[in-house]
Amino acid sequence: MPVIRNCKLYNAPDSAGLVDILVENHAIAQIGASETDSTLPTMFDARGRTVIPGMIDVHIHGAGGAGIADGSLESLQTLATTIARQGTTSFLGTTLVTPETSHAHLAIAGQYVGQDLGGANFLGIHLEGPFINRKHLGGIHPSAVYPPTEAALTELIEMTNGTLRMMTLAPELDGGLDMVARLIHHDIIPSFGHSHATYEETRAAFDAGITHVTHIFNTMPSLHHRNPGPIPAIFERPEVTVQIISDGVHLDQEIVNFIYRQLGGERCVLITDGMFVCGLPEGRYEYYGREFDTTGGAARYLDGTLIGSTRSLHQMMTHFMAFTGCSLETAVNTVTIQPAKVLGIAHRKGVLEAGKDADIVVLDRDGAIWATVVGGTVVYRKELETPALKAG
Repeated sequence: MPVIRNCKLYNAPDSAGLVDILVENHAIAQIGASETDSTLPTMFDARGRTVIPGMIDVHIHGAGGAGIADGSLESLQTLATTIARQGTTSFLGTTLVTPETSHAHLAIAGQYVGQDLGGANFLGIHLEGPFINRKHLGGIHPSAVYPPTEAALTELIEMTNGTLRMMTLAPELDGGLDMVARLIHHDIIPSFGHSHATYEETRAAFDAGITHVTHIFNTMPSLHHRNPGPIPAIFERPEVTVQIISDGVHLDQEIVNFIYRQLGGERCVLITDGMFVCGLPEGRYEYYGREFDTTGGAARYLDGTLIGSTRSLHQMMTHFMAFTGCSLETAVNTVTIQPAKVLGIAHRKGVLEAGKDADIVVLDRDGAIWATVVGGTVVYRKELETPALKAG
């Protein structure tokens, strides 16, 4: 039973003492005062550093030069190990599909959901589309959009072999609400996004069972005093959680603060919407045959269209705390327990408690990632890294 010694819990009062975390069978066995049996093996000594639950990203396309769309085990391993060094311990692999492809990358990715990739847990697949509105493509290629039909959805479910966990769709499309019902029937989370829905259509979508929103404000109509659109409908439904890209680019920092003040931290789920360029040097790259540039933590096509982020989830959390003035505990919750609740896995992830998965992140004294533990295994530790494996 290895022990992580001398930890400061992120949600403990300043007056609280340090604790030891005992790990057994990939789970947290006990959290107690730093008086643990000295004969037990030490995983490492945190020396008073702050520990938080492992972070969960429900919307990430790639990192470290690799992406879900690559359709290879090597790419999945690169993605999983890259984000683990950044403090993310679980993720939904997000990708696109087109009717012209064989969807082979979905089948390949589906094979490795739940497998040990040497880094973060691959929890399942998140399809961004194909049933979205062409008026709000964002960075999605037009070929990755086609009409919602029962046959198309059945094909996608069969191709992913039970690993499809979330689908972003525009419910106002013909057949859109039918897709919502079918997704819920198959225990797949329907997420409102890339939509041109009116206020009334958005309310109808929530009435049909949608309780989650993909990157709020992005790829949807803005609030207008004579054409309210989806935003007020989202804000008025207390059961609806929203993805937030808190990089200061996708959303101005004052909008991030506004969302937090209106919704409260319990409805906020931070994401990266990260691309394969996360963790790579700034420069010019290619995505679905189109060149784009990365600078300032964002990726844009050469015409200026914003297509994704290059920030880590830890950086999103840090920015969120700075933008809103919220506590560390509140910010941590937006990347841990809140996404765990969305995915229905809060019974085993998202908090530091006995019986939960031993997914643990240690923050250094400056707030940077110092160590990452996934399922009781140290997958990253700052003091052990090589120059090629620096945390982002």
